[in-house]
Amino acid sequence: MTHIIVVCLWVVTILPLYLHTGDCAKIIGGVEVVPHSLPYMARLENGKGDLVCGGILINESWVLTAAHCKVKKGLSSHLIKTVNLGVHSVNATEKAYRQVRDVENHVPYPYYNAADHRHDIMLLQLTKPVELTKTVDIMSLPDPVWDVPAGTECSVAGWGLTIENGNRSAQSDVLLSVNVTVINRAKCNSGKYYNFNPIIYGGMLCAGYVGCQQPADACQGDSGGPLMCGGKLRGVVSFGYGCGRKTKPGVYTLISKYQDWINTNIQTAG
Repeated sequence: MTHIIVVCLWVVTILPLYLHTGDCAKIIGGVEVVPHSLPYMARLENGKGDLVCGGILINESWVLTAAHCKVKKGLSSHLIKTVNLGVHSVNATEKAYRQVRDVENHVPYPYYNAADHRHDIMLLQLTKPVELTKTVDIMSLPDPVWDVPAGTECSVAGWGLTIENGNRSAQSDVLLSVNVTVINRAKCNSGKYYNFNPIIYGGMLCAGYVGCQQPADACQGDSGGPLMCGGKLRGVVSFGYGCGRKTKPGVYTLISKYQDWINTNIQTAG
């Protein structure tokens, strides 16, 4: 029992010191990243400055996000119209380092299924390429992997809600990040967790907090943001029931399963 208490105290007091803010995160239990340390982070907005989702700049003219972000809750006012890059503090008065681009095309994965969250991934083509700078830069797609093993430490980032069921005032002004741990799909599909509703299949990753770790998760507004594992882009924030619930961890689209589709769309568009 003494050993368990010691380990838990180590996680609570020491682990936050190892949060790699250059790697990413959300959020619930998150910390503010070093400003502009995640230059690939995109803030997807409705044209009025309101947050719709997060995204990842993977090409001067393309942003990767979640397919369900195309129209949230069926409201046209939530349609992604602009991509805001180089943002740290949303309300900062100094905005010279930002680049805003309109969205020319929404390209969701053709077999996206909203009912069971499958294939929840989308490309956004910008009307004009961005200029790569210290505050706006690309996150290149890594070599594909078959899977990300359970127990892998990852991170996720965004400007979304910091409490479950909060309103717009509960969104973060600054970019936050938190570490999450990949959870075995069999466990994630078990009766205590998602109970196959929906089925967490091979194109998805579960990641949350385990053992005596503090609650850590993405939340509303963080959808479409990156899951980074070992400095590599591995997932896109897809869904979760509630925020920061231990038995309802965040679910992410595994990017490796879609890299051929991503590359084909970018190359075809020129």
